[in-house]
Amino acid sequence: MSWVAIDGSLVRREEATVSVYDRGFLYGDSIFETLRTYDGALFRLREHVERLRRSAEITRIALPLTDDEMADELVRLTAEASRSIEASGARTEVTARVLVTRGESSLGLLPNADAKPRRVTYLEPFRAPRAELYESGAAVLLVPTYRPSDAARGAKVGNYLESLLALMRAREAGADEALVVDAAGDVVEGTTSNLFVARGGLLETPPVASGLLPGITRGVVMELARDLGFQIDERTLGPTDVLGCDEAFLTSTLRGIMPIGAIEGAAGKVRKKPGPITLALRERFASLVGSSSR
Repeated sequence: MSWVAIDGSLVRREEATVSVYDRGFLYGDSIFETLRTYDGALFRLREHVERLRRSAEITRIALPLTDDEMADELVRLTAEASRSIEASGARTEVTARVLVTRGESSLGLLPNADAKPRRVTYLEPFRAPRAELYESGAAVLLVPTYRPSDAARGAKVGNYLESLLALMRAREAGADEALVVDAAGDVVEGTTSNLFVARGGLLETPPVASGLLPGITRGVVMELARDLGFQIDERTLGPTDVLGCDEAFLTSTLRGIMPIGAIEGAAGKVRKKPGPITLALRERFASLVGSSSR
């Protein structure tokens, strides 16, 4: 059972409609955030709302609500969707995605002066990744691709075409995720995830300056790593750094911390096993969010 809220009004998925002149549909002129619940509560809600605000500032989309109003609305909508899902006989966590477009406008690249931003919130039962991906690790493929314009760097925008094409290449090769390699030959991030590698007890992750989207879970993991006494180095990573690491893992809202079990690049494929740093962080993350993360 899925629900959609358009400008705060909750309707069933099949009843939800927006204009084909909405700029999110026409140009991908939109920003978004994806959240999930643990034990019914939205995880790191404040951080997600703050990042949505930053994305709005970068893209010059005027959010129609304050941060507090947006947070309150997300809590209300998630609670309503949870009650409806449970009434259907299911008991599950919820995935919530809030999308804000620049609104409806006539054709043409520049929006109408009176275009009004539209927010659409999608609420669905949380579907956990396959359990074996946490046991043996996900397979990833290094994929050279283009990156978004510097003008939108740091914003979580709706245009994911390059990431989609990279992920399609990865799936065609039998991998679970693509690791994006930029024009300089550096490994930046996954299509919907951030990357961490460990070598000699040192944890490394690409820097924000490389053009990655700093994930909320990425930030949480960095906090936990420091609490556990691990040294973290935000540095540029090349394919050889990633292929030659001792262990590696992905982070995202929907994955949590997912070990990498195989990495494939131009030089071939190397196998990895979930290592002690990955396992220690997963245990600490599970304690943070509760037993529903296991």
